[in-house]
Amino acid sequence: MMLGDLGARVIKIEEPEGGDETRHWGPPFLGTESAYYLALNRNKESVVLDLKHESGLAAVQRLACASDVVVQNFRPGVVERLGIDYQTLEASNPRLVYASISGFGLTGPDRTRPGYDLIVQAMSGVLLANGAGAGPVKTCFPVADILAGQFASQAILAALLERQTTGRGNHVEVSLYEALLACMPNLTSPVLSAPSGSIPQTSNHSSIVPYGVLRCRDGSIAVGVPNNRIWKRFCAALEQPQWQDDPRYSVNGARHKNRESLMAAIERVTIQKDSAEWLSILDRHHVPSGPLLSVAEALQHPQVRARQAVVSVDHPKLGQVHMVASPMRFQGRTLQYKHPPTLGENTQDILEEFCSAQPKE
Repeated sequence: MMLGDLGARVIKIEEPEGGDETRHWGPPFLGTESAYYLALNRNKESVVLDLKHESGLAAVQRLACASDVVVQNFRPGVVERLGIDYQTLEASNPRLVYASISGFGLTGPDRTRPGYDLIVQAMSGVLLANGAGAGPVKTCFPVADILAGQFASQAILAALLERQTTGRGNHVEVSLYEALLACMPNLTSPVLSAPSGSIPQTSNHSSIVPYGVLRCRDGSIAVGVPNNRIWKRFCAALEQPQWQDDPRYSVNGARHKNRESLMAAIERVTIQKDSAEWLSILDRHHVPSGPLLSVAEALQHPQVRARQAVVSVDHPKLGQVHMVASPMRFQGRTLQYKHPPTLGENTQDILEEFCSAQPKE
């Protein structure tokens, strides 16, 4: 989807019986399509092929010969059995960039383990870290899936750039497991540096204090104090100038060591005013802060609306479909947004264009 946003032509191969499984991940549904599927499949064309038949595999091979990039997320070993692995396709298309996305990678003892986001969150330590000592808690969006896609798109673009020099493609690989581990430096670096040490099980940042959620009289707000310049402004905002030079709190290391007493002292102050009042005060003192919003409130936030971060596309069956825009912006050009395809919507046209005729079963 991200490559499609940037202008790539993306052909999505789906199985005959039901297609992409996310089409059925609901409610909510818009017509027969799940909102989940619609959110992830703009800028794609849908082609239904049965890879259990030679004609379907032959069509995939012909499409790969005409493509710059192939992305596949079968479990390791499947594409080799089907004859649509990199070595086979590269022989006919040496410029092909072939991206493999799997749960745990193409090698290692867990290479064939099913790679679902929940399982990867569990095995990476994320569920326990999110639980802050109270038991496992899943991240509320598929963080491993999304991060793997981000890394894969970056690897694909790097391989395409390299191809301009070498004239040849490459096989790039990303696993959900390693993508998630790579994005946990605040959790992994303390363990790698001092394996016997423990990571604080808290909803606040494990290294920076204060950096988390503070209670107010009517609710809570998020506040970040990542350096001593902001710490001084934070102390002024709370009208506690004595904290600036208190040896228990004057630098982040000391604040970390005395986290419990400091956070208790801070919240004895913040609990005296409403959240809106504190946000106004913190803004005046240039201290990073923000309200706790629901997803619905976030999508209606003035900043989101001003940036046009929600877009609408016309769908042939559903009318207008609303979705979050790509965060990538370019001066002098706009990204493309085309409707998520219905199942098999483009099969006939694509096969006629690339394969001369629709394969017979």
